[in-house]
Amino acid sequence: MLSKYLRYGYLITICTILPLYMTHGYHELGESKAVAYIVISLIFALLFLIIQNRNFFKPGKIPSLLSYALLAFLFSNVLSFIYSIEKKISFLGLSGWRNGLLTTFLCLFFFYVFYEEERLSVYLMAMILITPFAQSILVILNRFDVYPFEIYGKNSAFVATIGNINWLVCYMSVFAPLGIGLCYTRKLFSKEFFILSGYVFILLTAFMLQGSDSAALVVSSSFVVLLFFAISSREGFRKYLAMLFILGLSMEIAMVIYSAFRERYVYEDNLLLSVCRLHTGLVLMAFVFFMICLSRLFELLGFHFMEKTYRYIAGFIVAIILLTGAVYVFKNFDLSMGNGRGLIYSMSLDMFGRMEPLRRLVGTGQDCFCSYAYSDIETADSLLNIFGGNILTNAHCAPLTILIERGFLGLTTYVLLIAVFIKEIFAKRNKHAGVVCALILASYLINSFVSFELVISMPYLFVALAIGLSYKET
Repeated sequence: MLSKYLRYGYLITICTILPLYMTHGYHELGESKAVAYIVISLIFALLFLIIQNRNFFKPGKIPSLLSYALLAFLFSNVLSFIYSIEKKISFLGLSGWRNGLLTTFLCLFFFYVFYEEERLSVYLMAMILITPFAQSILVILNRFDVYPFEIYGKNSAFVATIGNINWLVCYMSVFAPLGIGLCYTRKLFSKEFFILSGYVFILLTAFMLQGSDSAALVVSSSFVVLLFFAISSREGFRKYLAMLFILGLSMEIAMVIYSAFRERYVYEDNLLLSVCRLHTGLVLMAFVFFMICLSRLFELLGFHFMEKTYRYIAGFIVAIILLTGAVYVFKNFDLSMGNGRGLIYSMSLDMFGRMEPLRRLVGTGQDCFCSYAYSDIETADSLLNIFGGNILTNAHCAPLTILIERGFLGLTTYVLLIAVFIKEIFAKRNKHAGVVCALILASYLINSFVSFELVISMPYLFVALAIGLSYKET
């Protein structure tokens, strides 16, 4: 019983206190949150080990395939640390990021802790969701230069108490799909559905206004993945249409707020806001209304819900959209793409290509991208010429960063772990927990291709998947 309350205490602490925690405003905020996460996690980990003592490690608690994947992932990380070029950085992580072996170990430790087959109470879920909701309110206010409380070092690239807008998207890549999934799995138009609809609406509105283009990946991946769950039944499809309506409403409200207070908007144009300017929200809501009427007509006429046919149609439409996007990116690709990410990717791949065989296998060590890059004369000259005094600390693409820092072995075990997660989710595809886990994993992974691992995103991913994958539904 005590261990249960410890789990709840840890969950509440990292979900409510950590995102709000600041020491000197935005100054060195990444370091402040990273150290806070490590200290909080170490204290709770020690308490778990003391309280449960010999009963902590239970044989068969985690399915064998998943446990092997987790152990392989941990082994590759340990191996990268052993052969790292900077042992201290590899273990504790680089200042401001702290994605070292210790952080990875803590994420895996608490995955094991939360793999417990228990139902979270409504009150606990409310405490988990209240901080992302508050952050979204702050984002909307901050974007129009309204600060309920003064924050040191404020500028247009930072919002709420999370910091950089790219960090915000990483943080929301877990909590936005969590809200969308929970809302979808409630009974349509029930009290819980309306409460969660309000949560999703505020988060999506904040997404439209915050400024980072990568938020579009989180939103689109959530709704695309959700479609393939929803299309299995007429009721599921109606709930999906309701979620689309909320998306359209958030887009249109964001546009209304922007139009009313345009002179106060403190960020430059971005992809999502540009889409909102086309009144896409109104088009989406009109489409939802049409589809509801069409669905109701088919139902009255006695047509059966043709799941397989609709799934093929949805797959074809999504494939066309993805292909169109891929062709557009390919034709318009240049090194300045994604705020210079094209150049960063190119330089990172070149750096990996010049590594010696052992480094290619085990990497430079966790969080040692920077140390290795600036020790390589050719790479260092290029980085100094291009970025000047700004230090490049990672590849701005999580899989590419893993390839360099943990080598081919590290990336392989990472992909293996993701594949096993997907297998476990697929086994729960007809369960509510499976839907929520699928949305979270998809959004996190898609965003990670243009982003990085952070202590305000990666630990939440592991905890969410542990709770969802171990949850037994009646």
